[in-house]
Amino acid sequence: MLLTLMPTVVDPPMITDALGRIEAEGLWDEVSGRCTGTIRKMPLSPALARIVRMVTWSENRRIALGWFRNVTAILWLTMPFDYIVAPQALTAIVLGHGVLSTSTYLLARRAWRDIGHERWQGLTTCLFTFVVMLSAIYTGSELGGQDFERLLNIGFFGLAVGLVLLPLSLWWTSWTAAVLGLAFLASQYVNPAIGDANGLLYTLYFSILSIALIYTRMHMIRRQVRSTLARLSEARHRHMLVQAYDRLRIMAATDPLTGLYNRQAMADAFARLTGEMAADAPLSVAMIDIDDFKRLNDSLGHAVGDQALRTMGTLLQDLAAAHRAVCGRIGGEEFLILLPHTDGAGARQWVATLMQALADRAIPNPESRIAPQVTVSAGIVSTTTGEGHGLEALMRAADQALYAAKRAGRNRVAAADMPPSSILV
Repeated sequence: MLLTLMPTVVDPPMITDALGRIEAEGLWDEVSGRCTGTIRKMPLSPALARIVRMVTWSENRRIALGWFRNVTAILWLTMPFDYIVAPQALTAIVLGHGVLSTSTYLLARRAWRDIGHERWQGLTTCLFTFVVMLSAIYTGSELGGQDFERLLNIGFFGLAVGLVLLPLSLWWTSWTAAVLGLAFLASQYVNPAIGDANGLLYTLYFSILSIALIYTRMHMIRRQVRSTLARLSEARHRHMLVQAYDRLRIMAATDPLTGLYNRQAMADAFARLTGEMAADAPLSVAMIDIDDFKRLNDSLGHAVGDQALRTMGTLLQDLAAAHRAVCGRIGGEEFLILLPHTDGAGARQWVATLMQALADRAIPNPESRIAPQVTVSAGIVSTTTGEGHGLEALMRAADQALYAAKRAGRNRVAAADMPPSSILV
């Protein structure tokens, strides 16, 4: 049941790439330690930090670009309302909310285009923050009084949201907060309606708020790191499970000594081949048996016999790869070969090539009645898929041809027709 119900695992390329890098750099101990909590307060190693950044880049880029785009759009949307309130400030509104902010947005968008531009991403974020606050100061100075302060407060809180949402490192988040705080402090001295003491007090209040937002951002970064490492760890476990499943499936389908298909796997391969082939396509089946294999075991030992079987497996695998055949071991020294798109003449040529390759190996069999080295006999049956013969019927016909070859002296090939009738070749 496990072999049939095991799901196929398809991970995104970035996950597969990350798993390979972690394996290559020996970082699984660090990943496991952070997932279990045994390593928590220490910073990520540079190699693992790069991998986490790579995995989270697509999502982080989307969040960053969305934030820059939305803030810029809001600035454009507020331009008509600012003009209604202060038509005398039209130049400041267009220049600050429109030209300067949009230009900086385009720079930030370019910086967030590639994962390797982390420094430029931080710098453009600081620049965008400064420009938006400068626009608020410029427009507010035209409005004056309480309207000036309201505009600055709106600008500050709008940009403060970015301290939490923007997927920057803690270093660049702190620099962005510093730029925001300095710009707000400068605005307090520009606004004539605010005294020095009040300006410092407001700046201190907003600075404390910024620190709280930085603290929140720190926890969001940690949560994202833990989530990413847990995702990678789960992906690794899935891959290990799939690999174990693949090994189990291979073990269930192959002969452990030769590496060839077993009898059930050959039946499955036959059903698959006949289902894929055209109705009039030729198909040949060959049964191959090692001559005097018992004498080989008795004279030289089972280890030599096993080595002869492994050599046969290697030869069959090589020929199968070159001629698109399917080979299996179905008995002690008996092999079954499926030859799709191959007629009788082609099948005989295929077996002749195998016999010559085996002769070139010159595996000793001193007690053989045929030759001083290992030889094989073969039986072949050919048909077309449209005739509808099952594998068992074809194997019986090929087996009769095999025994005909043995009766004729071994170390040769015999062919059978369907319905079976042995014809010595």
